[in-house]
Amino acid sequence: MAINIIEYNRSYKEELIKFILSIQKNEFNINIDRNDQPDLENIEHNYLNSGGQFWLAINNHQNIVGTIGLIRLDNNMSALKKCLLMKAYRNLKIGKKLLDKVIMTCKEQNIDGIYLGTIDKFISAQYFYSNNGFREIKRGDLPSSFPKLDVDNRFYYRNLKD
Repeated sequence: MAINIIEYNRSYKEELIKFILSIQKNEFNINIDRNDQPDLENIEHNYLNSGGQFWLAINNHQNIVGTIGLIRLDNNMSALKKCLLMKAYRNLKIGKKLLDKVIMTCKEQNIDGIYLGTIDKFISAQYFYSNNGFREIKRGDLPSSFPKLDVDNRFYYRNLKD
């Protein structure tokens, strides 16, 4: 099962939105919809044009099986967004490949740290972040430029300067 990590392409827009909403709503019963996530409507503007990036993990059939986004923040900081994997593809090191892509990009762009918000229901995700150098922080420790979602209730930070 070959998985390719590719940069976001507009041709995947609707599949991307359906993929993300399916995991959020159907798997984790999170009360969130498309209107609550306006960043998904224009990946180019919200991620790419501001110095960030968005990647897709694609299977042999050219279907999305994973996503990860990077938003550039003020003061050489960044935000990790939309880090999601289809259930059947978890524990296959695909999430690690996506995160490694983010970290490599951050280092190339001299970004000093990565913030992220998640939900307490995403227990495996919290474990993943902790095992990959992120430490839990309080909401009040987030930079003012961090794009907050109302549903997020756990926050993490990874220092990249070390």
